[in-house]
Amino acid sequence: MWLKIANAIAVSILAAAIFFYAGVFSNSFSQNMCYSEVLSKLGSDAELVAHSENKEAFKNWARFINKLPNHGYESDCQEILKYLDSKKSYAK
Repeated sequence: MWLKIANAIAVSILAAAIFFYAGVFSNSFSQNMCYSEVLSKLGSDAELVAHSENKEAFKNWARFINKLPNHGYESDCQEILKYLDSKKSYAK
């Protein structure tokens, strides 16, 4: 009787751990994809501004970057992505 109860508890704990870590992996994967997209956008836009030879565009880009909604490890990637999508063209 006790063996059945202990076995049921062990199986329940194992199943919970598997579901928990599957969720953690899924969430971290989507976060990594989001930050990859952010870095890609920042890099391509920085290249455009650098090649524009327009000093005002460079100043606007610097102001824009300094206003990124960055809060260290608590940064919300989706918020940063929305901010990047709201930008105007700086390399005219």
